[in-house]
Amino acid sequence: MMKIIALVDCDSFFVSCEQKARPEFKNRPVCVLTSVNNKGVVVSRSKEAKALGIKMGAPYFQIKELSDKVVFLPARHDLYDKVSAQVMDVVKLFSPDVEVVSVDEAFIDLTGMNKFYNKSYTEIIKDIRSKVLEEVDIPVSIGLSTSKTLAKLASDMAKKTGGIFVIRPEKITEIVSDIPLNEVSGVGKATAETLLYHDIKTIGDFLKQDLVWIKKEMGLVGERLKFELMGQAINLVNPKEEKPQSIQDTKTFDDFSSDIDFLHSRIGKHVHNTSQKLRMLDGFCHSLSLTLRTKTFQIYEKEIRLDMPTNSERTLLKQAHDLLDILYRKGVLYRSLGVTLKNLQYGQTPQLSLFDSPKVEDDKISHLIDELETKFGKNIVKLG
Repeated sequence: MMKIIALVDCDSFFVSCEQKARPEFKNRPVCVLTSVNNKGVVVSRSKEAKALGIKMGAPYFQIKELSDKVVFLPARHDLYDKVSAQVMDVVKLFSPDVEVVSVDEAFIDLTGMNKFYNKSYTEIIKDIRSKVLEEVDIPVSIGLSTSKTLAKLASDMAKKTGGIFVIRPEKITEIVSDIPLNEVSGVGKATAETLLYHDIKTIGDFLKQDLVWIKKEMGLVGERLKFELMGQAINLVNPKEEKPQSIQDTKTFDDFSSDIDFLHSRIGKHVHNTSQKLRMLDGFCHSLSLTLRTKTFQIYEKEIRLDMPTNSERTLLKQAHDLLDILYRKGVLYRSLGVTLKNLQYGQTPQLSLFDSPKVEDDKISHLIDELETKFGKNIVKLG
């Protein structure tokens, strides 16, 4: 059976979340930055900001003269995660087969749902778009086709055609042939350069190649890509949510700093964010690493193996502070700090090696703080 797959892609997601939270910013030039200072860069733009020529990744110091016209806001990832969950809850109302691929994107397998809803697939994706906007106040673009790769291309086109775009099987060649290969999801820079060496620049050029040649030059990846671009779904929608193998939280400082007390003061939030996410996933970590990035972009990292798997914020905080004391170099200016929980296992009884302690540390105090924050908001309680 031919698959019918849609990609739901939130428009300018971080900006849309900020406009949802602060409606006075709607229909205005808005940029979300990593931080609103001379080291911050643009990570999301409204269409009005794009019209002013502001580029993704533009550093704040290059565009700050537009402050009288543009609203510049620092990123708030806690807000974006919350809104993302609301969007995905609405999308899941339309099909049980939804694969969340990022905070602002999800594939949805709609195969056969036209009979269930007694509507065309185009009408269904219009309903999804309207429902998300009505329930969550977030605009989305939706691309529809018969494979994930084509659905992704269709969603990119949808942003320029009113929010909906369909690539029908009989129209594939007509619609996608002239698209450069480097715009296709899954085609990396090295692959695109290799194909360009053989004068293969567009999807049309690629589809003309013999499958034997493609397998020889690109292996299984190239073979699967050709089938996907021909409209045959090889990569199916996987609704099973895979739990992460590591959890990281990092942030660039507003100003460079060589003050060890300042660095220690920043650790708490990173440990809190990572350990809270770990507890929400019913997980434990065996290792913790701390990363420091200097003003000159040198990276220093140190990892420690824990005595027992844990999700305890107090335990992880102590280990992170110890690692900082080891990594810190007096007089060096640092631009960012990050914490990563590694070697994760899930469930109350992680599988341990013969030489590991049979105990796990499931911190009840940390769980209680999580419940209070869920009910009353972030930072309602802090560890002393």
